[in-house]
Amino acid sequence: MRAVIQRVKHSNVKVEGKIINEIKNGLNVLIGFEKDDTDEKIEKMAKKIANMRLFGNRFEKSVVDIKGEILLIPNFTLPAITKKGTRPNFQNSMEPLRAKEFYDKMLITLNKYIPTKGGIFQAHMEVEIINDGPVTIILEV
Repeated sequence: MRAVIQRVKHSNVKVEGKIINEIKNGLNVLIGFEKDDTDEKIEKMAKKIANMRLFGNRFEKSVVDIKGEILLIPNFTLPAITKKGTRPNFQNSMEPLRAKEFYDKMLITLNKYIPTKGGIFQAHMEVEIINDGPVTIILEV
């Protein structure tokens, strides 16, 4: 499981030109699931995302501490293998039906910690962000 976490002042996700979700101060999280991911990894990743200290002058506060929000975007391409050639290989990406289940579980799990909104699984989305910092972290569990 891989995530790209960005501290944002604002973020939204559009499908067919229409905003379907948006947040103000918080985290934009792109999440990709791999074939060998487990339910335990969902809990571990959610806890790390919610508690990672990415706010404050010295990174002393989490998104929970600042009472921010999360915009969670499913991203099939994150598990890509890119070591050979110039075309990404997606053989490690979780199959779509199972990945949708994992994405839904991740939304539910993150909402236990902090208000979390999502994109639409398998939709072509446009994600706008105002990156704060910029602060971007790549997280794997």
